[in-house]
Amino acid sequence: MSAFVAAFERGTSGKRGVSTGECPGCERCAEQHDMSPAEHERAWRAGKVDSEGSFSWRPCGICGTTLGGYRHAWHWISGGDESGKGGEIMHEVDACTDCVLFAANGDEPESWHA
Repeated sequence: MSAFVAAFERGTSGKRGVSTGECPGCERCAEQHDMSPAEHERAWRAGKVDSEGSFSWRPCGICGTTLGGYRHAWHWISGGDESGKGGEIMHEVDACTDCVLFAANGDEPESWHA
């Protein structure tokens, strides 16, 4: 297992339903677009929600890399049953692009720095 995959697994351990990008059930995502949660969900399902990252020197909230780069929204479920049903959607804004690509496609970065 690569150092990156080990760091990703540590960063997501104990978190259910980890996903990157906008979430149609997240009130904070809706607020960032000046929408109600219902409006945001409709726009998200229609593919009309733009979720670009922003540059930051903040460490990645998943893998912990301290290199500057774009940070993106990501979500996970706290509490609820085994599937996460009934749990709370936790909104984060500090996933690096490497973690986004790994979560989406399983693509590991060619080089990675903790």
